[in-house]
Amino acid sequence: MTTNDLKPQCDPDDEIVVVTANSSTNSADTVTTSSVNTATTTILDLPTELIEYICCYDSLKLIDVFNLAVSHSKLKNSLFHERNYCLWKSKFIQKYGLLDDEEYRVVIDEQNTWKDEIMLRMSLDKAVPAEIIQMPCKYMKFRNIPYHSYPFNQYLHSKNEGHRYYILSAIVAYYKQLQSNKCYENYDLLYMAHQFLMYSCQVYFGYKLRNFLSLPPAEQIVERGFYLLERCWCPTVDVPYRDINKSLNDMAIDVCNRIRSANPIHPLFANENCLKQVVERGKCNLDHDLFDETSTMFILENISQIIFSENQLVCHCNNDLNCFFLQKVIERRKGSVFLLCVIFESVARRLGVKVIITPTAYSCKDSYVSWSSSWPGNKCKNPTCYVVDIAGVLRKVSSVSGKLQEQYIGNSIPDLFWKFSQTIKYVCATNKYFWDFETFLRPDDSDLKSLCGKLLELCGYCRCPLLRSPANPYAPNHEDEENNIHKYENGIFPLEPRRRGKSTDPKFSIGMIIEVLSTKSNNVISQGIIVGWESLAENNSSPTTSYYALAKPLTGRYYESPEIFGCQENRNEKLQRQLKPDDYRSMNIGKFFTHYSHELCAFVPINSLAQLYPDDLSCTSV
Repeated sequence: MTTNDLKPQCDPDDEIVVVTANSSTNSADTVTTSSVNTATTTILDLPTELIEYICCYDSLKLIDVFNLAVSHSKLKNSLFHERNYCLWKSKFIQKYGLLDDEEYRVVIDEQNTWKDEIMLRMSLDKAVPAEIIQMPCKYMKFRNIPYHSYPFNQYLHSKNEGHRYYILSAIVAYYKQLQSNKCYENYDLLYMAHQFLMYSCQVYFGYKLRNFLSLPPAEQIVERGFYLLERCWCPTVDVPYRDINKSLNDMAIDVCNRIRSANPIHPLFANENCLKQVVERGKCNLDHDLFDETSTMFILENISQIIFSENQLVCHCNNDLNCFFLQKVIERRKGSVFLLCVIFESVARRLGVKVIITPTAYSCKDSYVSWSSSWPGNKCKNPTCYVVDIAGVLRKVSSVSGKLQEQYIGNSIPDLFWKFSQTIKYVCATNKYFWDFETFLRPDDSDLKSLCGKLLELCGYCRCPLLRSPANPYAPNHEDEENNIHKYENGIFPLEPRRRGKSTDPKFSIGMIIEVLSTKSNNVISQGIIVGWESLAENNSSPTTSYYALAKPLTGRYYESPEIFGCQENRNEKLQRQLKPDDYRSMNIGKFFTHYSHELCAFVPINSLAQLYPDDLSCTSV
């Protein structure tokens, strides 16, 4: 709808065909008259309350409502009044989708109206990309990532969850836009957008994890917790919780159907609304088993047949984060033993069985699920304890004791999170977030605090805590933080890509992968990416160019931040056009990488890198 459509009357020259109520198909009953003599009825002639009601429909966009209000003075105040609850809420949902309390909550009170919320979110949709565009020139000169200097902290750390989500949503949208545009001329922008996205995810889902851990134990649903971990550690995974919940419900219903076909009189089907109860039991933890030992063991055996129906379920790799993301493991039915146990517990709970995920392995290698009957009607004081291994085999723990040893009983949600973080932090190269998470889980552990402090100082990370708390009310901002600037900042990260093709041009181009040999030992090699170069004085003997390469420290450990080295042309350097994604020797985080690798926590170059920097190979041959 446009403003022209909203004219209260038609032009005098227009002719309108009016059909009377008692008209027939005879054309003689059709009267043609001038609009000057016949009044027309438009939406503006309707009662104000009815106009407001019509504006709530999806067929009218927000711009249409603006145009409509401009068309008549009597509508301006009524339509755009902040307390016009229905109108603004309908337009918010129309623009941003249905509200999902699992994702974020919009707080409407005396200070925040629906009009305020949609206006704020629309303004942030524009402000966030504009700020990200400025980030490369502001932050890429620093070795550390200056979280305390990042923008929008007043919203990211707001007590209003909706405001935190608006920032994250705007970053995700702009990041996907950069990816879809294949911004081959602006990799530094993609890199900084990703860093800001990582940080924002840590903050947003960090607060959600903190709220989750503050819930009563009965409400700490294990799959919900691991879903939050997945979203927190992987910003490119945006699967909503309702999809994970639906997948687990479907698996439980499949088990129900299998049990019904084998034993129609199983007590699981005593209630005619049994499938509805399956879904409801997914929302809270069980206090005890709902059925006797025989019926429960039959359920466990059928669960194994459904979720352990394929071979090679367990993946012991340390280079594929898909094995550590709950949704991916559900889809593939393959992954970390830990998450397979989470799936088993979630399905069993929906079927009325209380099992326990034990983070310390029975075989001293993997996690597992244990079960002993907790049915209130069980007359046995010490029921036999069973374990379910990854192949779905139900077996007794011990023929002598029949119970787990005490050191294996560490199955609270914080215990599970701690064990899982110990496993996954060696898979991902960005350990800053894992150290923050571990100190969050164990804030009173002085040894952990000391270790994390040393590692952060060694790695050059910003030491600001990510989340605000009574102990850190202004995080991430403190006075003693220093920005660590790259040693060669004046010669790196040029605004324009420097292309070559002349014999006088440098041998290596920005964006090319090289191998840098240590000056102390020829046995130490670090692969790096050229991020800058500058010509030396003419009176210097060859070489005439000094390069700056972003590479892993030659003597550093896996958790150390990449550094920028100054190097010169020599016969020990080797030109490479592509670094394979499965080459884990290098922890590069260079800005010229196009494909983001979760294994490396870095962008890895692809074939388009060579196309971006077309060179005369006669000048670059080694």
